[in-house]
Amino acid sequence: MCSRLNLLLAAALLGSAGMANANLLMNGGFESGSFVPPSNQTMTLSPGSSSLSGWQIVNDSLAWIGVGDPWGLDAQEGNFFLDLSDYAAGSPFGGVQQTIATTKGFEYTVTFYLGSSNTWGRPSSLNVSAAGQSANFTGSHAGGTNDWEQFSFVFVAAGSESTIQFVGASGVNYIGLDNVSASMTAVPEPTSYALALMGLATIGSLQLTNKPRLQSLAKAA
Repeated sequence: MCSRLNLLLAAALLGSAGMANANLLMNGGFESGSFVPPSNQTMTLSPGSSSLSGWQIVNDSLAWIGVGDPWGLDAQEGNFFLDLSDYAAGSPFGGVQQTIATTKGFEYTVTFYLGSSNTWGRPSSLNVSAAGQSANFTGSHAGGTNDWEQFSFVFVAAGSESTIQFVGASGVNYIGLDNVSASMTAVPEPTSYALALMGLATIGSLQLTNKPRLQSLAKAA
């Protein structure tokens, strides 16, 4: 019985470790969907659009940009990225959101790349929110024509689902977004796995050691 419990615990802990490393967001690089742009490789997506797989467009329109665009910009990873300004100067800015399965009380980390450009105006900033928590992130005030900076946002899940949202906060003609991921971070460390398994093994050993004695006591009674 104890061996079975040990195996079940080991499987659960290893499963949690796998979840911590996996990207819980679908299409985090914005590589899939129905991309049908004009000749400039830039497709405008408005709220309600279903073209970008896994994502909802919110707040205002944005630009989905593919490789070979004429703007002097490239994706941080892959061939596609977003511009939350949609090349319209100033606000309102567009955004995207996606709902993932979460465990209440557990901590999650969202990582993403924010794009900025001297050509299209600085600084670029966006707001990230999830489970009633939010934070603003701003790119460098100086740099080149196609810069990407990685940022992280941490939140604690309030329920079995959490909606992660990215919305442009400030900028001129460009607020880049690419290579987005979300993962569970509040899981036991590897050393905790070993301690937990050792604890169960000890309990099982004690049960097996005391079993003959318990049987003898039962017969005497």
